Amino acid sequence: MTGDRHPDTVILDDLTAFLNREADPSGADVVSLLSALISGSGRPLLDEAWEIDAEVTETRHGLQVAAVTADKYVVRVYQPTDRTADLRVDVSTEDGDDFGLAVTVNGRPVLDPMTFTWTSTVPPDLQLTKETHR
Repeated sequence: MTGDRHPDTVILDDLTAFLNREADPSGADVVSLLSALISGSGRPLLDEAWEIDAEVTETRHGLQVAAVTADKYVVRVYQPTDRTADLRVDVSTEDGDDFGLAVTVNGRPVLDPMTFTWTSTVPPDLQLTKETHR
């Protein structure tokens, strides 16, 4: 796409050409261009980058435990001594909120992120509605 040119140079060249064209851009044109420039940059769309820390310790049984901390999430990976599983992965948060957390195993989602959504776990026939709320 960019040949030998740096992606930032390509973005600036495209933006300059867009701004200097004869026709006045509409708001939709600007949003479309900005979306194309951002997606073409190859940079992730994150509002902040979290510091990620990892450490390995040993249990009193001499088994290793790996702990990865990323913002409010702590992921612990270890071999349980009670033989309930071959490997255990525990995810905990400071506030108990798993909103936005996604977990996959071999690319298969085990827990999908729920960012900016809310779905009730109460069956629809038991939910309060305007008709049932009195």
